[in-house]
Parts: sequence; C-alpha cells; structure tokens
Amino acid sequence: MAITDGDARAAGKTRQQLALEHAQNIRQAVEEYRYNHSWRMILRGILKTSLVTLLLVVALWLVRRLRLLFRSRIDRQINISANLEKKSTWHLSVAYLGPAILAVGTFLRWVLILGLLQVYLTVTLGFYSSTHEISLTATRWVFSQLESLAKSGLDCLPNLAIIAVIVLVTSYLIRLIRQIFSHISKGDLKISGFYPDWAEPTDKLIRALVLVLALIVAFPYLPGAKSPAFRGISIFLGVLLSLGSSSAVANAIAGVILTYMRSFLAGDWVQIGDNMGEVVERTLLVTRILTPKAEVITIPNSTVMSDAVKNYSTEANKSGVIFYTSVSISFEAPWRTVHQLLISAASATEHVLRQPAPFVLQRSLDDFYVTYELNAYTNTPREVLNIYSDLHQNIQAKFNEAGVEICSPHFSALRDGNSIAIPKQYIAPDYKPSGFRLNLNEAENNGVSR
Repeated sequence: MAITDGDARAAGKTRQQLALEHAQNIRQAVEEYRYNHSWRMILRGILKTSLVTLLLVVALWLVRRLRLLFRSRIDRQINISANLEKKSTWHLSVAYLGPAILAVGTFLRWVLILGLLQVYLTVTLGFYSSTHEISLTATRWVFSQLESLAKSGLDCLPNLAIIAVIVLVTSYLIRLIRQIFSHISKGDLKISGFYPDWAEPTDKLIRALVLVLALIVAFPYLPGAKSPAFRGISIFLGVLLSLGSSSAVANAIAGVILTYMRSFLAGDWVQIGDNMGEVVERTLLVTRILTPKAEVITIPNSTVMSDAVKNYSTEANKSGVIFYTSVSISFEAPWRTVHQLLISAASATEHVLRQPAPFVLQRSLDDFYVTYELNAYTNTPREVLNIYSDLHQNIQAKFNEAGVEICSPHFSALRDGNSIAIPKQYIAPDYKPSGFRLNLNEAENNGVSR
C-alpha cells in the first residue's frame, strides 16, 4: 500500500510514522489470522464443542427428569382429588387448575429447550474463526428480537392496564347483575310487572349485552387490533356470521320474545301446531317437548312463534282444563236421557273433576241425529290419552246399559230388520226387531192391493 503526504497531513503525523503504524497493524492482523486458523485452535474448538455438547445433554436430561418428576406428582394429586367424595378447597383447586398447570409447564419446558439449543449453537459457532461472525450475527438477531418484544410489551402496558380495568369492572358488574336477578327468581326482590320466571333469561340476556359492550370498548386496546391482518379477519368473520346465521338470529329473537310472552314454561303441557306434550327444555334457539309416546320433538322457536300454542297447564293448576268429545244420537232418544248418560260416563272416568261438574252441549240438530258435546274438567292434562280412552269406554257402557243406540240412523236404514245396534248381552230375551210399518187402509184407498 502507499502512503501519501496528504494522508500524513490528515493524520497529523509524518509519512514515515504513518507507514510504520499501518505496517504494524497489517503484520498483527496476519499473525492473528494464522493463529486463529491453526490446527491447534481447531482442536481446541473441537474440545470446547465436546464439553459444551456434554453440558447440553446433561441439561436436557435434567429438564426431562424434572418434567417427569413434577408431572407424575401433579397427575397423582389430580387423580386423588378427582376421586375424593368430600373435596376441600385445596382438592378442588388441584382438580381444576392441575391440567392448566401441566399445559403451562409443557409450554415453559419447550421454551427452555429452545433457549438451550440457541445458546449451544451460538457458543459452539463462536469457537471457530470461520463461523465466529455467524455466531455474532445470530446473537445480535436474538437479542434484537428480544429487545423488540420487550419494547412492544412496554408499549402495550398502558393498553393492558386499560383492558385490566375493563375486565375488572365487567366482572363486578356481572356479579351484581347475577345477585339482583337471583333475588328476583327466589322472590326476595319483587318488581311490579316483572315475573320471577323472567329472572334467569333476563339475567343471561343482560350479561351477554354487558360482555358485548365490554368487548367493543376493549377492542381498540387489544395488541394488534390496528393491524391489517386483524382487521381482515374481523371483516371475514363478520361476513360469515351475517350470511350463515340468519335462521339462528331469527330463532334467537323468537326465543327472547317467547320468554316475555309467557306462552308456556318448562314443565307445562302444551300443544304446538300438531305436536302435544310436556315442555322439557326451552333454550334461546329451540323448544323441546316430550310427547305421550315418549318422543322428544325439537321445534325451532321461529316455528313456535308462527304456530298456535295451546297451554293446558295454566288453567289446570287453577280450576281445571276442559277436554271434550262429541257423539251423534238419534232424535228418538230423549235428550235429557242422553245428557244424563254422558255426565254419568264422565263422572265414572278417572282424573275427571267432580267440581266443576261435567256438562253437555247440543252442538247441532242435523238431518238424522243430534250432535252432543260432552265437556269435563281435569287437572292432569298429561293423562289426556288415558282419559279419552276411559271416557269412550264408559260412554259405550252407559249407553249400552240404558239401551240407547250411539250409531246414527244412516246405518239403521240399511240393515236388515232394523235390529238394535248394541251388544247381545244387553238385549232383552224377548226383544224382537221392528219392521217397516204400512197403513193398509191408505194403501187400499190409493189402489194398492196386498
């Protein structure tokens, strides 16, 4: 290399002094390079690498042993706590927090293993002059990422503090709401026009609204909330919910409306459309009823809103609910007798109330018969199928004992001999079927011969 007078003047030295300094530096750099790339340094690096590898293996073995030791103890405590009949606060904490502790321990173990591998690679690469720069670069990159992470964490501390305050206020507000509606459901707190059975659904609805409001308030303070990826995912989820949840939203709104309409409660005996049974469950989306045939029918709440709902339990718990059946009797049977027979059949039926008393309505006077409607009260609508079966049996028995036909004269006009249509055991021994009557005098006057 060459040293000029300008270089010397810039350094404030003579050209000879500057040349000697540069030569010394070059000589020292060459000696260091030869020393670092000598076989002696390579063998020393191999020995150091072997020692560090041994330390890494020992460290990983200790990590594994500690993992097995703590995991076995925690699993043993979880099993003991889960199988105890009487659990203390400690056992309940272990039973519920044990799996979470195991999951956190697994995460920390992998973080420790990755950290050990990173340190091992950095130290090992630093033992060799050809890879020393790679080691420095990797170390600087790791520390820069940790520094960036720590800086991001510090920048997020104010937002995290705000989120913590929002969570704390929301939790106490939810507790207060739950406490208030708990007293309303028990009857300790009464509000005019607000029924106790509204307490639980109203509690859930208000708590859901509070959570949604808290999420809306806390959303801008979430880490990464302003990133394009986060916004894109939010828009995508919103589009999916708006396109795929129209029926669910309709059922949910119908469920809320049904709650405050008080058309029925859980345990009521109802008829929804063509389905009759006991309401066993009413959720925000569907209503489930148990039919007398032991069938559980799930009906969407939007369908319940559009159909007529008959509630038999509301009046059954007070004065009783009316059930009814119709029979058609010939005009020849006295209506007072028919009324008496129908009322006696109802009085002989199980689950029929004596007070209010059964009654009969004459629904119509048709061409060949009278339609009678028997009405009776019961406070057990769940037995409606058995009640109808027993009632129809009793009607048949009472009418047969009284010798009154139940079938209409349509059938009388077609049968041979016009024989009475009741079982033979109720027919008198001297009974003779009646025939058609002819007035012979009128027939002779009209020119009809016998």
